[in-house]
Amino acid sequence: MKPDKTSKRIIFWLHRAEDVIVSFLLSSILIFAITQIILRNFFDSGMVWADSLLRVMVLWLALAGAILASRRGKQINVDILSQFLPAHYKTYIKKLNSLFAAGICLLISYYSFQFVSLEYNDGSIAFAGVPAWLTEAIIPLSFGILGIRYLLQAFAPRNNSSKNLRKNNGRPES
Repeated sequence: MKPDKTSKRIIFWLHRAEDVIVSFLLSSILIFAITQIILRNFFDSGMVWADSLLRVMVLWLALAGAILASRRGKQINVDILSQFLPAHYKTYIKKLNSLFAAGICLLISYYSFQFVSLEYNDGSIAFAGVPAWLTEAIIPLSFGILGIRYLLQAFAPRNNSSKNLRKNNGRPES
């Protein structure tokens, strides 16, 4: 079953949104870190909340980067078994690995959602009046996205739509 033009466009824009978020986070981290260094070294001052913000932004960048890596199939794989099996079993091993990764990611998403809910009820502040639950909300969200992506990899038939998107510089076929 081939995806239609509408679903290709949706996937295209979702991938673009992921790219923009990672670019924005990385640029923002660089700007805040450089500004903080300049303020500390040359003006003996700084933004009190900047270090906490930078830590949160690094967490967000790492998890957004994990989503990007899973999209491109560049995640870390520990797969010793497929080296010793015949080639026709590799597809099944990949699907099994994706299913296992989906289960772990969805489990982490569930329990981190519980954690974020506790933080919300607690009302704790991360920095500069920003609630802690808001800074931690990326954890269940990103692991949920990763879990869904791995489930799709495990159960969806293999198609060449991602290869076609790469071949067309990220644009869906018209």
